[in-house]
Amino acid sequence: MAPPRQAANKDTPIQVIVKGTPQALTGTKLKIAEAAMATLKSRGFAGASAREIADSGGFNQALIFYHFGSVQMALLAALDLVSARRMRAYLPSFERAQTLAELASLARQIYAEDLQNGYVTVLGEMVAGGVSDADLGEEVVLRLQPWIEMVASKLRELLEGSPFQSLLPAEDVAFAIVALYLGVDMLSHLEGGHTRAESLLDLGERYAPLLGALVPSQPRGEPA
Repeated sequence: MAPPRQAANKDTPIQVIVKGTPQALTGTKLKIAEAAMATLKSRGFAGASAREIADSGGFNQALIFYHFGSVQMALLAALDLVSARRMRAYLPSFERAQTLAELASLARQIYAEDLQNGYVTVLGEMVAGGVSDADLGEEVVLRLQPWIEMVASKLRELLEGSPFQSLLPAEDVAFAIVALYLGVDMLSHLEGGHTRAESLLDLGERYAPLLGALVPSQPRGEPA
């Protein structure tokens, strides 16, 4: 079960599922999750062992099993931490965006900040790990679902009253967008650069206004 979607309020405690129970990610648990996140960035999923995580955080590796039960759950806590921080950082701007052009510009900003913070690396490594581990993969998918729902909600808002409302299922398109975001980053890592990803974002910004002409903005609170 994935933790609930976090509000944008920075004071809201981050919730994770530890040994089947929702818990606040604070104190030692937060320190372990931070170390797991740092290890995913530097060593990748394959190198994220209990020893590496403990060395990164400067604590005894037994604490990982005491607080999380397994390395896998500690890594999922790191993914929860990344997701909560991204949601808090980007959700307000995402909700304010009222046109495709604004969303395209925001996508470029999010990608740049994700690269700088290493968030896309953590996401990509956990997705890659989930491919070879069905149980882990299921947990990763659950943690991606709030992002798919967020994008789907915005698509429904933008498409309301347009010719595309009945042609483009919001949930399917949202799934494709999130999958594209992750896939582009993973391929960029394999190529050793982000030139193609940047080019794709350039195209998005260039043509979003043209597409936006077919999808008029819908000011919040006014009828379509």
